[in-house]
Amino acid sequence: MTDRALMLARLSAASGMLRELTSDVTVEQAAKPPVAGEWSIIDVVRHLVEGDRDTFLPRLRRMLAETRPMFDKTITAAGDASDLSTLVGAFASARAQVVKILDGLEAAGWLREGVSPSRGALTVEAYARSTDAHDTEHLRQIQDARARLGLRPKRCEARAPLPIADLAASLAAAPGRLRAVAAGLDGAQRRHRPAPDEWCPNEVMAHLLHVETELFLPRLRRIESEERPAFAPFSPEPWARERDHGLEPYDDSLAAFERARAETIAYLRALPAGHGDRLGVSGFFGPISLLQYATHIADHDVEHLAQLARARATALAAPR
Repeated sequence: MTDRALMLARLSAASGMLRELTSDVTVEQAAKPPVAGEWSIIDVVRHLVEGDRDTFLPRLRRMLAETRPMFDKTITAAGDASDLSTLVGAFASARAQVVKILDGLEAAGWLREGVSPSRGALTVEAYARSTDAHDTEHLRQIQDARARLGLRPKRCEARAPLPIADLAASLAAAPGRLRAVAAGLDGAQRRHRPAPDEWCPNEVMAHLLHVETELFLPRLRRIESEERPAFAPFSPEPWARERDHGLEPYDDSLAAFERARAETIAYLRALPAGHGDRLGVSGFFGPISLLQYATHIADHDVEHLAQLARARATALAAPR
């Protein structure tokens, strides 16, 4: 995959990442600045919408239809007052149009120019690359706001990898936390589903073992050893339907997970310098570095530990 194709893949994935970063944000959280004087999450999303829908998309069309169009200076207005979900949808719509145009360009199209009042002459390719960098800047800004608001980490969606030392510490803590969250639950409680369509503790633990051994570590190894390998989006639903994972003992799955996790950590600690920046291409995340993908593993732990805590509370409260 060429560098230009990687850029297009990142541009295409950005709307999905924005949706993931905002899907659990309440109206109150969206409007609350993480620190006085800083943008709230909805401010950032509004800025992204205005950057694509109101600026880049119309300018891109002019660059392809006119000879070196001169762009007027962007006038700061009151901003789109739509709610968060509507703004996220507007960004996705505008970005899909941008990607469709860029994806259909011949070589000469990428070299077409427009003249920005702040940056001077820009080719289509230079404008697209600056938009890609702009995405990353503001996705990370939303992740920082999430952290200050106490929301669950979604660092990989924000393209924000943890350093190996922090990753190793986070990944190493998971087995102990998984053991603690199931402590004191008997066999029936570990098979208890909080709701008919939700997993019981045994199923969650079996899922964590499954993805650690068959998805996470194999994909890390492929990113390091292959040239930009592509990964299809993963859905746990077919796996969940294969058999009744609720009958798989929690402690057995945890013991196997602990061994597999130790292998993952040892692999990351032995990673040669610079190899953490090697890229794979995810059907969900788009282009993703090895360390970004490893960061997703740490965030995946946090997600399922929260799921287990809810399942534990429901099981303890259920009549016997």
